[in-house]
Amino acid sequence: MKAFIRKIFARILYALNVIFSYLETRLSRESQEPQSSSLIPIFIIGAPRSGSTLLYQVLTAHYDIGYLTNFHCKFWGAPSWAQRLIDPLRWRRETDFQSHHGQTEGIAAPSECGQFWYRFFRRKPQYVPQSEANPLKMAQMGKAVYSLILSINRPLLFKNMNCALRLQPIATALPKALFIVIHRGLVDNAHSLLEVRMKVNGSYDAWWSMEPPNIDELRKLPSHEQVIKQIREIYDLIRCDREKIGESRFLDIDYAEFCRDTGTSLAKLEDFLRKHGVDLKQLADVPSSFQRPTKINIPQELYQKLKAYAANH
Repeated sequence: MKAFIRKIFARILYALNVIFSYLETRLSRESQEPQSSSLIPIFIIGAPRSGSTLLYQVLTAHYDIGYLTNFHCKFWGAPSWAQRLIDPLRWRRETDFQSHHGQTEGIAAPSECGQFWYRFFRRKPQYVPQSEANPLKMAQMGKAVYSLILSINRPLLFKNMNCALRLQPIATALPKALFIVIHRGLVDNAHSLLEVRMKVNGSYDAWWSMEPPNIDELRKLPSHEQVIKQIREIYDLIRCDREKIGESRFLDIDYAEFCRDTGTSLAKLEDFLRKHGVDLKQLADVPSSFQRPTKINIPQELYQKLKAYAANH
């Protein structure tokens, strides 16, 4: 009975969010970016399993910065309304920096909130070049993002990995947006992807997460080749798009360096943002370092194939 009630409630909430989505952009007056140079959107992008969630958690814990919480995401159709009415950010608590495949626990914990972005972008194919973006949807996205920024009255940090596959439309619709690209060692990143595939899908061969444009060709490859090419092609797309957008809007963060010396990476980030007129206020202390996973959790034979392919191709 409880499961049935939850299902009905979820359907009602979904229908309400569809209505909210229409009304938020129709009623919004924020068609232009805020005049304050500090009120800008900032995006964390990269390959899946690259350390993006840890970076997201650290930044939202350390700085007085806006972000989409798990509560906001329940009202993905109009998170700016949820912010103005409830202000979920006031429930922010200390975090243990744990997550489960990119998902965080706690009503005020940072969320990827995929449903918010599907208001403006198609689900398939995932890669959206500028020429294939819907102009009306892009205008609506601008209104929704600016409404959220003004309701929070802080710089706004997003982490949704599929945004790496929509860089040109996002950068055009949000001309002051900045992008933090996180990088992880190729073999470590690929190993983590294979590990999650088994946990989520029960198979190393079943695809998980972001899909480059040639996804159909990649699916035909052995699993260790799939994940290596998945990672490489995502960063190739980012590299190509950032050349068109402008290098000055991008900052690279290395996951290993971030874990080894968090403070140095944060100082690098602060310097980058300061050059763009954003001076972040510190909210709470964070650990000076984090332990990186080192245990091999896939069969040794598969791991050796992974290493060999990464080294030779």
